[in-house]
Amino acid sequence: MTSSLEPEDINVRLDDIDTRLEEVGDQLDLLRTIQDANRRETRGNSQTVARLERTVRELSEIARLHQEGLRVAQRDAERDRQVFQEEIRRIWEYLRDRNGGSSTPN
Repeated sequence: MTSSLEPEDINVRLDDIDTRLEEVGDQLDLLRTIQDANRRETRGNSQTVARLERTVRELSEIARLHQEGLRVAQRDAERDRQVFQEEIRRIWEYLRDRNGGSSTPN
């Protein structure tokens, strides 16, 4: 019984298998490199997201404080306006009473 494969055919096939295994190894190395780069990028993105979240919280606090300041300023302005109007009314009444109840001086 003779083998249908000659030794030369076996060597060619083994060389082909070796070549294909090297190609698969190279592809695996490339995939590992890509995976490592993806891990680094994901870690960087996570850090960036954390910084953005902190910034958004800070901006929210600033906006809240700004709104509070505006409410206080509006309240103070309204109080000042009322005080000013009362003072004008008091002066007007003083001048009116001084002129004997007449709205225009004699």
